[in-house]
Amino acid sequence: MTSLRPFDKLPKLNTAVVLLVGSEEIHREKIANAILKEPKTVNVKIHMTQSLPLPYEREHLRPRFDMVVFLINLRSQFSLSVVLRSLSHLDLNYFLGKVCFLATGCADVKSCMVDISVVKKLADKHLTTLLLCQLDNEEDVACSAQRILHNLEICAGLVPGVSALYLTPLISNCLAFDQS
Repeated sequence: MTSLRPFDKLPKLNTAVVLLVGSEEIHREKIANAILKEPKTVNVKIHMTQSLPLPYEREHLRPRFDMVVFLINLRSQFSLSVVLRSLSHLDLNYFLGKVCFLATGCADVKSCMVDISVVKKLADKHLTTLLLCQLDNEEDVACSAQRILHNLEICAGLVPGVSALYLTPLISNCLAFDQS
């Protein structure tokens, strides 16, 4: 079991690859299907796993992941613990704009087992984007899929003049704006 590194493999031409990490398969599938339904100008490949690390046996077949999206269900403490354990198996270079947290199930605060402020602090600590999504609402899922897809294209280097490193200062500027 090795840590996942963003630059170990060469990218494929006009292809962006995203890894969805989350404890609940149904949530990963909803987001993946929404991403696939969106109009795209590039080939998008989606891989899903419950947690990291990924098995070493298939390492030679695995593509380079341009972006990693961690799904956290706010109604499940287990979901947060899976993400926290998985973060240690991710190379630090991924946190240069190639990671995103997606919090689901945040409509009813009373039913949340995980406080949204915990997830926000986690995203702030890693200087990554935090998206909030209701998986019951198709419009919200589609909007989240569009944002993930746009960030994925940037992370894959398919948007001229913009790199994933550009996303980190934008996030830190937003954090500075939120604190004032």
